[in-house]
Amino acid sequence: MNCIAVVAGYFADWQYENADRPYTVADIPADKLTHVIYAFLSMCGPHEGAGEKVRQQVAEACEGKAPFSAVVVDRKAALEVDFGAVETGVPYKGHFAQLSALKQQYPALKILPSFGGWTMSEPFHAMAKDPRHIEHFAKTAVALIAEYDFFDGIDLDWEYPGGGGLTTSPWDPNTKLSDAEKAAEREAFSSLIKQLRIELNKLAAKTDRTYKLSSAIGVGPKSAQIDWRSVAPYMDNMFAMTYDFLGGWGPQTGHLTNLHATERSWWGMGADAYIDQMITLGVPAEKLVLGAAYYGRGWEGTQGFDGKLPTANLSSEKGASFGTDSAEPGYFMYWDLKRNYTAAQGYQYGYDQAAQAPFLWHPQKQVYISFDDKRSVQAKTEWAKQKGLAGVFTWELSGDVDGELTEVIYQTLQR
Repeated sequence: MNCIAVVAGYFADWQYENADRPYTVADIPADKLTHVIYAFLSMCGPHEGAGEKVRQQVAEACEGKAPFSAVVVDRKAALEVDFGAVETGVPYKGHFAQLSALKQQYPALKILPSFGGWTMSEPFHAMAKDPRHIEHFAKTAVALIAEYDFFDGIDLDWEYPGGGGLTTSPWDPNTKLSDAEKAAEREAFSSLIKQLRIELNKLAAKTDRTYKLSSAIGVGPKSAQIDWRSVAPYMDNMFAMTYDFLGGWGPQTGHLTNLHATERSWWGMGADAYIDQMITLGVPAEKLVLGAAYYGRGWEGTQGFDGKLPTANLSSEKGASFGTDSAEPGYFMYWDLKRNYTAAQGYQYGYDQAAQAPFLWHPQKQVYISFDDKRSVQAKTEWAKQKGLAGVFTWELSGDVDGELTEVIYQTLQR
């Protein structure tokens, strides 16, 4: 590839159970990617904010293990489901067996496990309180990738150091972190990154391989809670979560993942503004990866919209009460939007050229849906090239079952 080294996609380990469109390792467009990031693993520790299924999986995975040991949470998906025979001779099945075969087919492909995610970041906050716990997690995480040696490093998706995640909401006085706790987690994240790099280097000395270390970055105040100048030298990439700017959790209605901030953006939000902030904070542009969304978010009861362009005060009665998965109303996979939210169903397509953001509007139902499509991901990729960024990544691959968005990113890089 010419200008950009990284084309990455998160692989959600639960989407093989999607009743409408199962997604497995066999569906990954590996010939168009440089990185596949497996979501998610975790560690032994508190997961009270997670659902019962995850808590049970963690309990089983952690039986007999010390607190803050790195673990494969969904062992069924990762190691047990039979997705087909592989010739790599590994003593397990599941996604991991398929990934071992994928790595054999594409040796240059980097495959990383990601620890955390929105649902399973709670134990990071507990781990951060003790340097011994940080060291133990780092050692066990690296031991895990040594055991499953198709992995090429470690990705962290701690949401978020300094708070703002599922169990550390700044709007809840019972969970909001104090300034002292924020400062302590800032230092803990730096310590964690350095410890992981030490352990990865030890493994590299044994295997004669190089290992990647990356992290997801939240936008706005979340990115400012990390000392990037301290940790950047130890890291290979930072994945900027330039999406979920707005969603059905609030009445504010508009673009989910617009490239450019405009005078019509809620609170001046745009990927370009957030990327510029990250660079100012010390994230090297050449390590920073721009995020694209292979999904949309929607609202209903949208008030006073004429179907043309969203404004900085557009609002709705509530988030959409429907979506691709009934378990998460208001969330629409890209493939679902293409098939079931078209002119035939009464939806009008719009594109905000200034923001580089598409949207759908149903005037009778007063439903507004924001998402990424081929046009917007092309604009993002071209902008990332011009900006000198490391590349483009997506959350998450199963949203684009036909691989057309990844194809656009890949082809745009060839020009």
